Amino acid sequence: MRNLRFLLLIICFYNQAIGQSANTLDNEKLLELYQTQRYAEAAQYLESTYQPDTNDPKELSQLAYVYKMAGKLPEAEKNYLKLLELDSAQITTLFNLAEINNRRGNNEAAKKYYLEILKADSTNFNVYKQLAALSKEELDINKIKYLRKANELNTTDADVAFDLAELYFKMNFFDKANSVLAPALAADSANLQLLKMKMPISIATKKYNEAIETGQKLLNYGDSSAFVLNNLGKSYYLTLDYQNALKSFLMVRQKSGEGEALYFNIARSYRGVKDYNNAAIYLQKTIKEAVSPSTASYYGLLGDSFENVNKNEEANKSYKKGLDFENDGSLLYNIALVYETKLNDKKNAINYYEQYLKTIDKDKQPKLIKFINTRIEELKR
Repeated sequence: MRNLRFLLLIICFYNQAIGQSANTLDNEKLLELYQTQRYAEAAQYLESTYQPDTNDPKELSQLAYVYKMAGKLPEAEKNYLKLLELDSAQITTLFNLAEINNRRGNNEAAKKYYLEILKADSTNFNVYKQLAALSKEELDINKIKYLRKANELNTTDADVAFDLAELYFKMNFFDKANSVLAPALAADSANLQLLKMKMPISIATKKYNEAIETGQKLLNYGDSSAFVLNNLGKSYYLTLDYQNALKSFLMVRQKSGEGEALYFNIARSYRGVKDYNNAAIYLQKTIKEAVSPSTASYYGLLGDSFENVNKNEEANKSYKKGLDFENDGSLLYNIALVYETKLNDKKNAINYYEQYLKTIDKDKQPKLIKFINTRIEELKR
């Protein structure tokens, strides 16, 4: 009997302690901590107020929230998992667990929670949007599937419209890309991201005037990036407006400075306005950009390979081809040496030794110059 009374007394004191704990929570203080975004302090305050192993949904929810906002993700996850045990279909809890796992790099766990939400709500736009973002491979079938579903549920969301239109564009589904952009742009006609996506799509569907109009809008909004100017230049060129095409491409050059495709477009534009001198200059730049700086050395190695199997004519052809890309002294020397020692052609050997002499620094390599001059004198005898 005494033991029973003692147990009842303990339970009474425990219940009283819980009641006091709940009553001592200062909601105004907590609100102030929330408003000033001092979530770490809020977490400490709640920890000191609530029982350590609380299973109260309201208390767990508050603890989980402040932990998440304070960046203490393991503690936040622990409390959300407790909430999930109490209600496994609670969408808010599932969203939070998905977000936490996403932030911690556990994409598979995040995906699992998002898919759980879809079991309860198969038309949840945000879930499909997040699932698409979790698919890292560019042309992943699931990514496209999730983006399409999200776009069906909300055709005006700019982020989803851009991502889906970009995928369609890369798959050469230009009309589909255009149809996805249309409602999103109608809802936000000044969205620079969507306008920049529209330009290449308009060019691909041969709506050049539409691309020009879009490009001019972007310029008016202050976007004069190389991407915009380059697409604007292409559109002007394709409508045979070479003057404006040239203007756009030259502005790109000022920003980026170089590039094979850019130089070629400038050259084509100069040809369009019949300025053949500048066209020739930029075509030469185009060719130079198109060629690897290592091409001459590749031909040198090819020539050496031919020499080693006694194909001396082919060797010299390769060395000479390398000279088309770079006036390399070593190539000139190799050609002269092949003519002298392999082909017994003194005249050509002298010619290439003399060309080689012009590439040697007189101050740094006087002995080499003396050696080559000696070779030339011997061949002239």
